[in-house]
This record gives sequence, C-alpha cells and structure tokens, in this order.
Amino acid sequence: MIALQILKMIGIILVVIIGVLLLLILIILLAPIHYKAEGSYEDTDNKYEIGAKVNWLLHIVRVSFDMDKDKQDIVAKVLFFKVYPRPEKVSDTLGERKAPEEGRISKIKYQISSLYVKIKRVVYMLNDERDQAAVKELLLRVKKLLWHIRPRKLDIDLKLGMDDPATTGEAVGIIYSFYPVYTKHLHLTPDFDNKVIEAGFDLKGHIQLIFVLIAALRIYFDKNIRRLYRQIQKLKE
Repeated sequence: MIALQILKMIGIILVVIIGVLLLLILIILLAPIHYKAEGSYEDTDNKYEIGAKVNWLLHIVRVSFDMDKDKQDIVAKVLFFKVYPRPEKVSDTLGERKAPEEGRISKIKYQISSLYVKIKRVVYMLNDERDQAAVKELLLRVKKLLWHIRPRKLDIDLKLGMDDPATTGEAVGIIYSFYPVYTKHLHLTPDFDNKVIEAGFDLKGHIQLIFVLIAALRIYFDKNIRRLYRQIQKLKE
C-alpha cells in the first residue's frame, strides 16, 4: 500500500510538472510580443530621431532603442536586470599580415575559378523544378510571416515643398497616384511656398511566436527547401 501511494504521489507530481511545462510553452508561443516605434525627420541640418520599444510577457522582457544624428542606444532588460549592453572586452587580436604578391595573385586566380564554378551551379539551380518549388514555398512563407508581423497601426505625416510650386505639384501628384495603397496611413501637407521636407511616423504591432514556429517547421520539413539549403552550403565551400 505504501509503495502504491508513493507511486501515486510521484505520478501526480510528474503530471503537475508536465502540465506546468505545457502551460509555460503555450504562454511563450501565444503571448504577443508588442512593438511600437516613432520617429521624425527635418531636412534642416539633416535632423532625425527614432525611438522604438519592444515588450514581452507583461513587460518582463523589454528592449528600447533610441537613435538620432549624434548617438545610438540599445538597452535590453529582463525584470529589473540589464542584459544588454554588457561590459566591453578589450580585444587582443593582432593586425593581419599582408601576404606576398605571388600569393595574392594565386589567391585571386583561385577565387575567379571558384566563382565560375559557383555561377554554373546557380544557373543549374535556377533551371531545376525542385529548386523553383523551394523558392516559391519560401516566398509564400515569408509573405505570410510578414503579413502577421505587419504594424496594426501606422500613421505617417509628411510635409513636402520643392524648389518651385510646379515641382511640388508634380511630386504631390506622383505620391497621390499611389494613394489608394496607403490611404489610411499617410497624411500629406504640400508646401508651395517653401522648400521643406518634414516627416514623422508612429506605428504599433505585435508578433506571436506560434506563427514564427509554424513557418519555421514548414520550411524545415519541406524536402525541396532542405535540398536547396544543402546546395547553397556547397556553394559556400
């Protein structure tokens, strides 16, 4: 009886552990990674500013990025601990020595010969139906992934003025010819009196790792893509 009770307790503990692990996996895969960014540009002194923030798992993981004309700063934190940037290490690598002239010439000849062989392989790959199918599948997966990670909110403000009113009118006409593509996102203000370019944007979106995982698995298990990957690896040799 005691042995059965011990085995029962061990079984319950294992089920709880497995359940907790599955719950954590589901949270990791389904919890959205939120991102937002904003920026501005002014042609006076080529002034620009960009700021972006990414957070995941209720702000447990946070990344911030700021950049302007004079500096660039990236900070990553988990809870209250900074994980990036880390202290810089002093590099002790020595400078490269120049090879003798004869060696450089023979190396160039080898590279030319190797490039010719690679070009022949690429031409063969482009004419192979399996490689064409692999490229088609890759483009499909990338397209679907890009659609998923696209910004759900995007606002662009643009103030535009050229050298003269006629040129400004032509530029505005070109922009408006594509206007149905970004009707909801672009706010254009033409300036027919001054030469000016001022722009600003604000975007928000999210990514769920489950969609990234599905795309990765479909790519990995596609035999044509795996074949294409092996051929690309041979090109690098």
